[in-house]
Amino acid sequence: MKDKFMLAQALAPGNESDTLHQLLSQQDARELLRRAQQYEERALTQIYHLFSDRVFRFIYYRVQDRPRAEELTNEVFVRMLESVERFRPSGDDAALVLTGWIFTIARNMVIDDYRRQKIRAAEPLSEDAEADLPDEAFDLNLHLTRVDLQNALARLTEEQQTVLLMRFEEGFTSAQIAKMMGKTEMAIKALQRRGLAAMARLLERGHSDEMA
Repeated sequence: MKDKFMLAQALAPGNESDTLHQLLSQQDARELLRRAQQYEERALTQIYHLFSDRVFRFIYYRVQDRPRAEELTNEVFVRMLESVERFRPSGDDAALVLTGWIFTIARNMVIDDYRRQKIRAAEPLSEDAEADLPDEAFDLNLHLTRVDLQNALARLTEEQQTVLLMRFEEGFTSAQIAKMMGKTEMAIKALQRRGLAAMARLLERGHSDEMA
């Protein structure tokens, strides 16, 4: 039986949390990164164990192909290993900086993979196609499978995909995502709002087709 879940809570704006999302304390994050930059095997292994499952989920939602997601996940950590000595973190939030760096590598890997493939499972919605989508909260009380979610997600723009996955799958706040993506918090909230609106419309449309 397919794993089903409710998406209504995620699709209702206003669920923003100010709780700092961290895997590590600031001191532990700084120390872990320092040891990794010295190519200490235990530190590199710890980073892999902390992030590998999360990176895989992030990539798998985007490419919708398990073998390719596994391959790209491995490439993320190869690229991390190649660049860790040159990485120069900035900012006081060491845990967020480390997490943001890992996910930035993953995001770039997905973008590069799209370009290599030169195809996507579905063409993303254009800005014009989204222009008529309302901004109000959606009451989408549907039982959805992960396939439903992935198919709708694939129709969003790359930036909307990134924001929604980082916000709802990883639990980052809009302010934290803004720092990681180099955008303003207002821009991230706009991407989130429009992405959720587009997903809700697509999911409602798909559900209506099934009921017809």
